[in-house]
Amino acid sequence: MTMKLPKLPKPGDTISLIAPASPLPDQGKLPECIAAIESLGLKVKPHPTLEIRRDYLAGTPEERAKDIMTAFKDPDTTAILCLRGGFGTAHVLPLLDWDVIARSGKLFSGFSDLTALMTPMFSQSKLISLHAPTATFFAKEKEGVEASRNGLKRFLFEPWEGLSYRELCGDDFKAKVIVEGTARGRILGGNAAVFASLFGSQWIPTDEKFILFLEDIGEKPYRLDRYVTQILQSNLADRISGVALGQFTDCAPGSEDRDDADTVLTRLLKPLGVPVLAGLPIGHDYPSFPIPIGMEAVLDGKNGDLILGAGA
Repeated sequence: MTMKLPKLPKPGDTISLIAPASPLPDQGKLPECIAAIESLGLKVKPHPTLEIRRDYLAGTPEERAKDIMTAFKDPDTTAILCLRGGFGTAHVLPLLDWDVIARSGKLFSGFSDLTALMTPMFSQSKLISLHAPTATFFAKEKEGVEASRNGLKRFLFEPWEGLSYRELCGDDFKAKVIVEGTARGRILGGNAAVFASLFGSQWIPTDEKFILFLEDIGEKPYRLDRYVTQILQSNLADRISGVALGQFTDCAPGSEDRDDADTVLTRLLKPLGVPVLAGLPIGHDYPSFPIPIGMEAVLDGKNGDLILGAGA
């Protein structure tokens, strides 16, 4: 099966909004979340999991898997966006029909715990997905939300090939080169904690070189050390051609005598001997820009850039 880019929606299209992981803490905020997606220039078809709460989950694994598959099969919607992350996406993985997902060719967009769904979308369906903020992210009035919204619209409605992150992010691009060099490969990863949790499962691809992308929120540096070490000690480590690091929000050590997240990650990744680019505006902070999981890219560790496409 050949890896393929998803079909992109057009302004005014109807998209499916689902909750594969956790429910809203405050269900009264749902109209604001729907309005936030509509502000992208899309119509929203809400699915049942948006209003289901079972403890910290937006439904049973079966209910959430049904919503996912219904969204991929729905002929009236052209893309699938998520309400929020949280926890529990991995529960649904054995219940999904990866062939149906592959044939649909629909764009799936989400981040955080949704990393658990985008990784096997790469390995099982050969479908490129979009690591991008969810509805709850856009429903907040914060500085940087407009730049984030424009970034997502760029990926929703325009081709991705040849896109430079230095150009896309403009003044918000403050990435720095940790290790120089040029790396090519497909982008793989997402939320560090969730991505690391998939190692040892059937969902991790093992057959080609990739650029490792990681971001996270609310994890102390020693926990980030654990996740990255797990990845680096896996049978996938020799497949890493380069590393792109996004935002590590609220990841302070909690003590002034401890190394911060940047220092810990640099210490772990430098010995790999591959190009490393850190500080990309991608993750849980504002602004946050999308990144396609599974797409070929070039990491330019000389000029400090990430460029999408095999011919970049």
